[in-house]
Amino acid sequence: MSTNNLTNVTWGFANRGGHHDWPFVMAQAKGFFTDEGINLTTRTIPGGDALAAAMGRGEIQIGRMGTPPFLQAIDNGSFPDGKMVASHVMHNLDHFFLVVRPDIQSLAELKGERIGVLSNGSCDGHLMKMELRRAGLDPDRDVTFVELRENYESLDGMARNEYAAKLTTEPMLAAGEIAGVLRLVEPVSVAEPHFQWGLLVARDEFVQQQPDLLKRLLSAHARGARYCQHNPTETKAMVKHQMPDYSDLVIDLALTRTLPLWNVTGELDLPGVEVAINMMLAIGSIKQRPSLAEITDLRGLG
Repeated sequence: MSTNNLTNVTWGFANRGGHHDWPFVMAQAKGFFTDEGINLTTRTIPGGDALAAAMGRGEIQIGRMGTPPFLQAIDNGSFPDGKMVASHVMHNLDHFFLVVRPDIQSLAELKGERIGVLSNGSCDGHLMKMELRRAGLDPDRDVTFVELRENYESLDGMARNEYAAKLTTEPMLAAGEIAGVLRLVEPVSVAEPHFQWGLLVARDEFVQQQPDLLKRLLSAHARGARYCQHNPTETKAMVKHQMPDYSDLVIDLALTRTLPLWNVTGELDLPGVEVAINMMLAIGSIKQRPSLAEITDLRGLG
């Protein structure tokens, strides 16, 4: 199909390089967005808070981010018309991992240490506070947060002892374990087992004016996710092509650990959204409780 006949859409990302990208990459490689009449391009704005602000300014119609920065952006007014439109494949905190330098044997040893986060306003900036409080530490006094931004996907900072802990995803977890530069403590779901984390979000204006286009976008994304899950050998080859610096062992471990857990329907766990709201209120990251009716619009899944 000629690109002249396709609808141009830019999809925003808060970071790139982990397994959150794989359904998009597969859907683009297999032509699923083209099948839906879409010429999809992507734009990365490091940090969920920065992406939410860009969407609030109308620069991007649809994007992927976590619940914490989305809720905070709704609360502080930087994304005033934002809507949750679907779940990402990484829907809960089983996909987010607390890791530390190998010499750190207990989380209490993080007192006085530097903690790496994508940004203070991103998912890990909020969820790390939950983890630290669970360990008996005051995140505002006992540690120093270091914003990694473009270097979030790199293992170099932890290898050089520039920070002692972070939250990460695959395949960075597998690569760090095999290289011996980090130790897996636990999935963040141990701290909060029922939590809607990964989101696909859109501007309300886009949802209202382009409901059919939204449905086609979500359909192509879900098709890419299902294809990855049903064709793991091809998915491994796709990841290897996209991330040639990772060994087959790293990619195998990452896929084995996470691919079976993907949400391939896009359905939102609404009770899990309420848990996320409660957590954000408890740690002081939002001041007011939004209603689900105000922040969700699921017509694109119909």
